[in-house]
Amino acid sequence: MEQKVELRKVRDFGELINDTFVFTKQNWKPLLKAYFTICGFFLAAAVIVAVLQQQRLLQAFGSLPTGASPFTVYGWDTVINVVLVMLFYVMMTLTTFSYMSLYKEKGNTAPSVEEVWSYVRYFFGRMFVAQILLSILIIIGFVCCFIPGVYLMPVTAIMLASIVFENSSLGYSFDRGFKLIKGQWWTTFGAMLVMMVVYYAVSIVLVLPISLITGAGVFLGRFNMPFPFLAATVVLQYLAQVFMILLYLLTGIAYFSLAEEKDGAGLSERISSIGKSDPSADLPEEQY
Repeated sequence: MEQKVELRKVRDFGELINDTFVFTKQNWKPLLKAYFTICGFFLAAAVIVAVLQQQRLLQAFGSLPTGASPFTVYGWDTVINVVLVMLFYVMMTLTTFSYMSLYKEKGNTAPSVEEVWSYVRYFFGRMFVAQILLSILIIIGFVCCFIPGVYLMPVTAIMLASIVFENSSLGYSFDRGFKLIKGQWWTTFGAMLVMMVVYYAVSIVLVLPISLITGAGVFLGRFNMPFPFLAATVVLQYLAQVFMILLYLLTGIAYFSLAEEKDGAGLSERISSIGKSDPSADLPEEQY
């Protein structure tokens, strides 16, 4: 029988990637069950809005007067779509990190959907604000100078993991992210880059055939593409987002590796104590 993945362990570049796939292999059924149960509503809502939006945009672009700005065709459905996508990513981040936190707390045992949901509800407000602020920070880094934006990407990912794994405030996790990744930025960034390549490769394989058909029709001026082709393209694009879980899993494993390297067993005791002050609440205990 294959040994369960021990999250809290110092890992090198290859082990980060390998253990991510091993953890996925061992937990994909309960993890996907939690993912679709908790994130399913936001995923479905985002798909519906995106399909209707794309249909309207194709029709609008087809009747756009010569010389008119293409930005004039965007409306409230664009704003709604952005909000839904944002909420979907927050829920996906929380679901994955909450699953991993409970898996660690329960002694390398898969948690139930109800347990994961209790953590998602508890951390939602904190994570929502954190993702907005940190996304703005990354954008500013890219706008001001490309390099700071790249540098901040793995740092902010570790910060988000710290919020759930250490039940920390945004201020504490901000400082924590920089401290943990110090001296290990290249290893963390490289592993995340590999996982992003895997995600995009799988997404392209899923979406490319029907996207080529739709794109060819648009290029040839057929803005009234058949609705089934348009809907299938959008649905496949959003379903491919499930593979983003790999990146979040790697981020969580990288966090535990960095924390073990920097703190040893001290933090392990604090993490294991999360949620034990009030067992009936089934919620993490505030530590910071």
